[in-house]
Amino acid sequence: MPILPVETPPAPPSNTPSLTPRLSSLASHNIPSLDGLRAISVVLVIFVHLRVPYVPEIHGVLTFFVLSGFLITWLLLKESSRTGAVSLKDFYMRRALRIFPAFYVFWFIHVGLHLVSRGMPSHRVWFDYLTAFFYVSDYRLAFTHVRPVLSHTWSLSVEEQFYLIWPCIFLFFQYDLRKLTRVVMFFGFHVGDDRLHSTFDGRADHLFIGCFLAVLLKRGAFPQFWNWVTSHSVLPLLTLAALVASIALNEHFHYPYKYAIGFSLDPLLIALFLVQVVALRDAWLWKWLNWPIIRYVGRVSYPMYLYHGLANDAAVRVFRGRSLWMLAPAAVVIVTLVASCSYFVVEKPFLRLKHKFSRVEAQ
Repeated sequence: MPILPVETPPAPPSNTPSLTPRLSSLASHNIPSLDGLRAISVVLVIFVHLRVPYVPEIHGVLTFFVLSGFLITWLLLKESSRTGAVSLKDFYMRRALRIFPAFYVFWFIHVGLHLVSRGMPSHRVWFDYLTAFFYVSDYRLAFTHVRPVLSHTWSLSVEEQFYLIWPCIFLFFQYDLRKLTRVVMFFGFHVGDDRLHSTFDGRADHLFIGCFLAVLLKRGAFPQFWNWVTSHSVLPLLTLAALVASIALNEHFHYPYKYAIGFSLDPLLIALFLVQVVALRDAWLWKWLNWPIIRYVGRVSYPMYLYHGLANDAAVRVFRGRSLWMLAPAAVVIVTLVASCSYFVVEKPFLRLKHKFSRVEAQ
């Protein structure tokens, strides 16, 4: 596939992103605090599925969506800025090397465990496995009245469908970031229907809010606002307080609030918090997001998400009847060990190949 566009492009933007000084770290290879946010997100998902009280149900995956939209768009913007164009072939090769090896090894392991423990899967279960295999389990979950095997792969399906669509849209508007902003706003601010809670078209707005954030920062739009919201280390606490208030309103009013307000407000607050903790990475309140152990958990968060269901089941069997205060940390430890095996044995050899398809360094 040729590198688009074919026609001679206009002069690319400056290689240095248009950022406020506090956000200059976004131009670096490893953006601070992002691994920390991934670590928080995956632990939230684990705790939700263990039914730990007071853990917000959707916000772990929601944070992953905003992060994915932001980071993918930021990397595309960097590539366009540095080289004058974006290679779809290279983009999809990098995504394939990052996602597919770990996922399909997990898929075959899960099928194998089912065969050993329960025998040959039924036709329905095989259909569940196949929808996960082809990254359409989000629609399987949304349009049936049963919870499918590997139901947690619905979010991976949403992200994979986003990866298929967004880079193609980006190519047409990469040299006009104002138009790109309007395009992202068109996709990014709608409210999903209850029926589409788990589908790409119902959750795309959360990914596109991350895209919207990346384009705004690249444009250098609203510098006074970004300076103000990152001017003190206490301000992210106010953002978190607003998010907690929104979660409480969702618990009280349920779907009327969730789909009318929460589905749009909460990812915006998460996007704002992302900017704040990146800018305030050295502040004592937030530097823990960059501790080595936190960053490591964030780095292996993808295989942790894949295997957390199996790890939760193992923890429940081993610690049956014990307090959640013992069960939840044990599940995190178990899944971290399993994820580490996946990361170093399965993923690392393929990740080393990514540089062959990268004209800019990716986090």
